[in-house]
Amino acid sequence: MLGPGGENRIRKVSATELLDMRERAWSKKLRGASLVAEIDVKDAHSEQVASVLGRAYEKWVASGRKPELFFRRWPACVGVAMTGVAARDLKQGTFWPELWKAVRYRGLPEEQTIWGRGFSVAVDALGMPTFPGMPMPYVGPILMHAGIPVCCLEGYLTLLLRRRSQDRGLDAEGFVSWATAPGVETRLYDVHMPVRRFLEHGTEYALDFVDRSFELLDRLREPAAELDGIGLPPRVTERARQLASEGGLDLATPRSPATGRTRVERPRIALDPFGGGIEVVLPPVGDTPDGIARWNVTADGVTTTVRSQAMWVGVAEAPSTTHSLLRPVRTVVVAMDGWPYQTELQVVDPAAPMLVFGEDGRRLPATMPLPPDRVWVAHPADHELLPDGPLHVVIEGQLPLGWEGWRLRKVSLKDVRSLGLDTAPAARRTVRGHTHARISTGDPVAGVTTPYGSPVFSQVPEIWLPGNAGAEATWHVEIRRSGADATLVSESYQCREPLTVTDLWDALPRPLVGAFDIVVRGPLGRGVRRSLSIAEGVVATFTPRVRLFGPAGLADGRVELSAPVGARVEPRVTRFSSGELASIVEYRAEDETEPLVVTPPHVQVMQDRLGEAPAWRAGPLRIPTDAFADEPGTLLVRIPHLRQMPPLQVMTAGQVVQDILTSGSVQADTARYDLVRIKDTVTDKQQADLLVEADGRLVRVASVRPRRLATAAKVEGDHIQLLECVLVEGLTAGVYAARAPWREPVIVPVEEGGTVPLPWDLYSCGSLLVGLQVDDPWVPVEWPRWPDNHLVASADGFLVSEDPEEVALSRYLAGEGGFPDEVRDLSRIWTLIDLADRLRVSSVVRRFVQECSQPILRRPEDALTTLVKLGLEPDRSLHALIRSGLAAVAVPQLDTAAVAKIWATTPAAAVLAGDLDDEDCLAAAERQCGDALIEIRSIGTDPSPEAGRFGSETDRLAQMTPQQFDGVLRAAHIVPKALLDADARAAGALQLFRARHEPAAKETGIVAAHAVKTAARLLERPELLRQVVQRKHPQDRGGWYSLPAASAAFALIARLAARGDEACRAAEQMFRNDWARLASVAPDLVTIDLVLAELLTGTVKTEAQ
Repeated sequence: MLGPGGENRIRKVSATELLDMRERAWSKKLRGASLVAEIDVKDAHSEQVASVLGRAYEKWVASGRKPELFFRRWPACVGVAMTGVAARDLKQGTFWPELWKAVRYRGLPEEQTIWGRGFSVAVDALGMPTFPGMPMPYVGPILMHAGIPVCCLEGYLTLLLRRRSQDRGLDAEGFVSWATAPGVETRLYDVHMPVRRFLEHGTEYALDFVDRSFELLDRLREPAAELDGIGLPPRVTERARQLASEGGLDLATPRSPATGRTRVERPRIALDPFGGGIEVVLPPVGDTPDGIARWNVTADGVTTTVRSQAMWVGVAEAPSTTHSLLRPVRTVVVAMDGWPYQTELQVVDPAAPMLVFGEDGRRLPATMPLPPDRVWVAHPADHELLPDGPLHVVIEGQLPLGWEGWRLRKVSLKDVRSLGLDTAPAARRTVRGHTHARISTGDPVAGVTTPYGSPVFSQVPEIWLPGNAGAEATWHVEIRRSGADATLVSESYQCREPLTVTDLWDALPRPLVGAFDIVVRGPLGRGVRRSLSIAEGVVATFTPRVRLFGPAGLADGRVELSAPVGARVEPRVTRFSSGELASIVEYRAEDETEPLVVTPPHVQVMQDRLGEAPAWRAGPLRIPTDAFADEPGTLLVRIPHLRQMPPLQVMTAGQVVQDILTSGSVQADTARYDLVRIKDTVTDKQQADLLVEADGRLVRVASVRPRRLATAAKVEGDHIQLLECVLVEGLTAGVYAARAPWREPVIVPVEEGGTVPLPWDLYSCGSLLVGLQVDDPWVPVEWPRWPDNHLVASADGFLVSEDPEEVALSRYLAGEGGFPDEVRDLSRIWTLIDLADRLRVSSVVRRFVQECSQPILRRPEDALTTLVKLGLEPDRSLHALIRSGLAAVAVPQLDTAAVAKIWATTPAAAVLAGDLDDEDCLAAAERQCGDALIEIRSIGTDPSPEAGRFGSETDRLAQMTPQQFDGVLRAAHIVPKALLDADARAAGALQLFRARHEPAAKETGIVAAHAVKTAARLLERPELLRQVVQRKHPQDRGGWYSLPAASAAFALIARLAARGDEACRAAEQMFRNDWARLASVAPDLVTIDLVLAELLTGTVKTEAQ
C-alpha cells in the first residue's frame, strides 16, 4: 500500500486478524505433532501472539461469551503462546505471573483455573494429548507440552551424562525406568520439577524425547556437530549447543555403546508363544575371547548360567540366545562374566499381573500406553481381562507348565480404549490410537541368518509414513551401516497424507549387503527404529524342503544359493551330512562381504517339563523311563511347512500300541502332545519309541529308555573306563574331582568302547565322579556344579597344581594334611561348606564345617561378597550362610552400590551387608521386600507377625492327597509376591508343610519347642518376642507344628548374637545345625525370617548395646 507521498506503508493488523493469521499457519502443524513444543515457531512470533491474547480474551469475556469458546476459537495460538512462556520464561514456581506479563492481562487467582482448563480445551481441539491426572492439573499439561523448559536443560542433560557414565549399556527405556522406579523419587531431586513431571507422566513422548537427547549428546562430541534430523525442539538443540561450547556439559564421558550412532541391545523380556513361553532374550556379544558369552540369569534368587557359543571355531561373535522363565517371577537380574554391570528386569508386578507383548514377542513397557494393534496378553487365569470397548480374541495360546494358572491370548485392541484386570485396578493401561511409522521388510530368507542369529532379508524395506488431511507432520529418515557413524541416507518429508517411501536406497551401490540401522523420526512417540541385515536378491533353495530325523541323525541336505547381477555367494552349493546342522557362506557385492549362516529347515523337538528349562533339539529326544513316574510334561514337535500335524504314535517291540492326538491347535508349525497319556504304556513296557508321520515317512522324535547309561566306572591311568556302557550319539561325560570340588567339571565325549580320556591333572587326583548325559552339539548346556546322578571312579591321591593353596586344600580333603592356616580364595571354602554332606560321612560333618568356617568368620565382609558371586541356588546359599555361622555375625558394611545389586539376587545376604539409610539400597530392598519393609522401619514392628504360622487349616491340609496339596501350593505361587508380603510368608509355610516329614524337618521338629522356649527367655523386648509368639500353633502344639515359630526364634537369636548378646550367641551355636537343617527344607520362610529379624533387631536397642 502506498502512502500520500508514494512511500510504502504496511497496514497494521488487528489482534483478531493476527490471531487468525497465526492460527492458519500453526494449526495444521500442531495437528500433525504430539507436543506443542515440537513445532518450529520463532520466539518473536510466539511473544507477539501472547501480547495480544490477553486483550482479545478480555474483549471476548466482556461481550458475554463463554470463556471456554475463546480457547476453542484460537487453539493453536493459545497452545503456542502458553507453552512458549513455560519453555522460555519459566522460573521456579513463577508460571502464572510470567504468563500474565506475556499476555498483558491482570489475571485473578481464580482465572488460573480458567486458563489452565482452557489450555486443555485448546490442545484437545487440535487432537493432542491433555495429560489428565497430573499432580498440578492446570499447569501440569502446559509444562508437559513445553517438553523440558530452557531453564531446566542443563540439569537434565547433566543427569543423562552422569547415568550413562555409570551404566554403559543404558538406553532410553532403561533411563526412564530408572528415573521413574517407585520409591526412589529422590533420584531426581537434582533436577527441576518440570523435568521430574515430564519423565514421570510423559509416557511414550518422554521415552522418545530421552532417546533423541542421547543422540543429541553424542553428536555434540563431534567437531562442527550437525544437529538436524534429531527432531528435538530448536530451543533445546540450541541451548545444548551453547552449554557444550561453554563447557557446561561433561562430554568427555565415552559414548555409550547403547546410544547414539552405534547401538547394542540390552537383555530384555520377550515371548515365544509357541515354544519357550516368557523368556529372557540375551543379546549377541561381539569379540568374546573364546567365542563364548556366559550369562548369569537370576530369577527371584535362582541363578542359572546360560552359554551362547559361536557356531564355528575362530569366530568371536556369540549369537543371541534365550532363557525361558520356568515360573512366574517378580524380577530377573542379568549379568555377563567379565562385565561389571548388571541389568535388573521387572517381570510380574504383583499389583498389576498383566504382561503385554507385541506380535513379534517384544514386551511392551508397563509404563507405556498400548498400541491399537494385535498384542499377546498373559495374565493369571483367575483375573478376567476387562476391556473398555470390544475385545476380539485372535488366538488362545499356551504357556509352559511352570506357568500353570496363567492364560495367554492374542487379542486385537483396535476398538479398545483401555485394558485391565478385574480385582487388579493397577493393571489398567490406556490404548492410544496414534498411528506409528512402519518399516516393511517382507519375510526374511528362510534358513538364512547372520552369525549373531539375526534374520536376513533379500529385499530392501519400504518405509510407510502416516499422514492425515488437515494435519502437517514432518518426518526425518536416516540410514547408516550398523556400527558406523557416517550417514548413508538422510531425507525429510512433509506429510499431509500417508506416504510410502521406496526410493531411499536408490543412491546406494546395489545390490546391498550388510547390517543397516534405520531411524524414522516424526512427532514424538510415533517414530520407529530398526536394525536389519540385508543380502539383496539372495535366494535359497533347499533339498529336501525339510530335513527329517533318520537313523544316523538329520537326513542329508543340500542348499543352492543364488545372487543377483553384481553379487555372488561362495560356495553357491553346500551339502549337509547327517551330523551337520548349519554352514557358513560368504555373500559378496562390490567391496562389501558378509558371512551368512545357512540352516536348512528341519524337524525340532522339545520336552516341556516342570522345573526343567525347555530347549529345541535337532535330533530325537531321549526321555528317561523314570520321568513318567512323576509328571512327564509335554512333547513339542515343530515340522516346517506341515499344515496338519499327525498323531503321535507309540511303538514298542516293533508294534504301534497307542496313538496320541495333538493337545490344542497347531500353531507356527508346532504341535503339543501330552505325555501323561502314555504313562501307563511306558510303565508297562519300560521303553518305547515315539513317532510322527511326515512326507509319507515315520519319523522317530523321541525314545523312552531306562536312565542308566553305564553300570560302573573305574580309573585306568589316563582314562576312565565305563562298564556296560550304552553308546548313543552325543553321549558325554562330565568328570568331577572329588578332592577338588571347586573346579568345574571336565566335559569329555565318551569314546568307542566306553572310554573317557582324562586331562593330565586328573590322572592321580583321587576319586572322580562321572555324570553322563546325551548332549546336542548345537544347544550348549551348562552342567551342574555337582552331579546328583553319577558313577564313582574310586582312586587315591589329591590334586597337584601350580597353586599351593589349592594343593593344600586338596590334601586336606584326601586326609593327608590339616586345614590350611590361610586361605585367600573363599569361593573354594564356600564350596566345601555347601558340599560338606557329600564330601564327609555324617559323623564328622560338623567338625569339618567348623574347620572350613574359620576363614569365613575371620573375613566376613569378603566371605559374604564371595558367597553372592558364587551364585548358588537360594536354598544352598542360605544353608551355607547359616551353617558357617556367618548369619550370626556383624558383617562390616559393604559398598552401598554393591549391596543394592545383592538385594536383587540374594536378599538374605543383602540384609546383613548394607545400611538401609542409603537411598539406592533402600529402594532395592523395597523392590524385593515390598511395603512391609517401609512400615517396619517407620514403626519398629512387623505388621503381619502371625503370617506363616501353622494354624487350624493345617489339619485340613494334612487330609489332602498329594495331588490336591500340589494344587494348593501352585495356586500360592501363581502371582509372585514381595518377600515380606503376608501371602509370601503363607506360601513359605506351605513349602515347609510339604517337607514336614522329611528327615531334616523331623530332626528340627524335635528341638523346635525347646527353641521357642529359649527365645521366650532371651527375647526381652515385646517387639521381638511377638514374632515368635504369634507364629505358635493356636493350641500350642509341639513337633512340626512349632517349626514356623522356631524359624522366627532361630533368626532373632542369631541377629541379637551378632549385636553382642552373649546369651544369644551361646543359644545360636547350640541351635545352628537345627536352623541349617530347617533352611534346607524351607528356604523361603527361613529367608523371610532372617530378613525380618535383621530389620527388627536393627530398630530395637538391646541391653548389650
